[in-house]
Amino acid sequence: MEWKIGETIAALRRERGITQEALAGAVGVSAAAVSKWETGVSCPDVALLSPLARALRTDVNALLGFTAKPTDAECAAYVNEVAALALGGDLEAARARIAALLREYPGCPALQYQLAALLMSLPMWGSGDASGKEREEAKKLLEEAAQGNDPGYAAAAAHMLAGLCVGDDELARAEALLDGLPQPAPDASMLRALIAEKRGDVETAKRMLQTSLLQAFNQMQTCLARLASAPFAEPQEALAIVRVHEACAAAVGYPFSMSDLLYTEAYIRLGDLPRAGKHLLRLAEFFSAPPKELSSPLFSALSKGASDMSRSFQAMRRIFVESLAEEETLAPLRGTPEYEAALALLRADES
Repeated sequence: MEWKIGETIAALRRERGITQEALAGAVGVSAAAVSKWETGVSCPDVALLSPLARALRTDVNALLGFTAKPTDAECAAYVNEVAALALGGDLEAARARIAALLREYPGCPALQYQLAALLMSLPMWGSGDASGKEREEAKKLLEEAAQGNDPGYAAAAAHMLAGLCVGDDELARAEALLDGLPQPAPDASMLRALIAEKRGDVETAKRMLQTSLLQAFNQMQTCLARLASAPFAEPQEALAIVRVHEACAAAVGYPFSMSDLLYTEAYIRLGDLPRAGKHLLRLAEFFSAPPKELSSPLFSALSKGASDMSRSFQAMRRIFVESLAEEETLAPLRGTPEYEAALALLRADES
């Protein structure tokens, strides 16, 4: 046990960039004492464990080796397990599994970040909205991950937390989180792909390039959708932007384009309810058909399993169904033949 504690102290100290002298000063001992701990000659007194944990920005359990972190593969398996429970409609079991995982692996930024995202996604796979309690729990997890010792997940968690804060009108907090993010570094994806290619790993290089392309495409589609909405565009201008959105999705063979929803909203703003209803019905037909795959040659290295595609499709379908009933922008269509036909189509698909 002494060797394990010493090894952990040394590893954490180096990871945090703390010298032996600085650590000794923080806990009130000599540098020689720290050296003896790290080499296994002696171990710190019990009374020093809490000050040591604070100085090393960890907790006593981690210092003693009692909080083994799951591997990336284990994290992915746990997330898929929770998602499968939610997709099967057992939201209570999904929530219980999330709580159990957080108890089993406290202080794991990777798990905190991914489970926070799942907490916010559960209503898309079940019914109803995320409760205020769930939302606050997700924000707490993201805050812990943002302050954790994994730089990659810390930045991602801070970014997601800022998004939730914007949604809750906590604008000053969101700005502070964004201001604290690392400055954008040059995109290294092209160089990493080139490294993989020069090593002869063409498949990895191809996957890297296609991943970057898909991320850029998704960001472009999101920007276009926002620019097509009020208050950024007048209705006629919005239609022109939506046509670009639709053309881009068709050009890359993206199966989950929401252009019809954007058309619906634009035509409602123009007062052209028949055309708005036509696009709403097309969207209902899309969600009543089996999910399509990401089959474009542009993304051939990124083909997902059937369960992943079904999960994404079902989540999007649920959002659409809920928007039919609750979204105020669609209110002018309620009671029209197209709206009723869309509802009937979706209900028939559920039966």
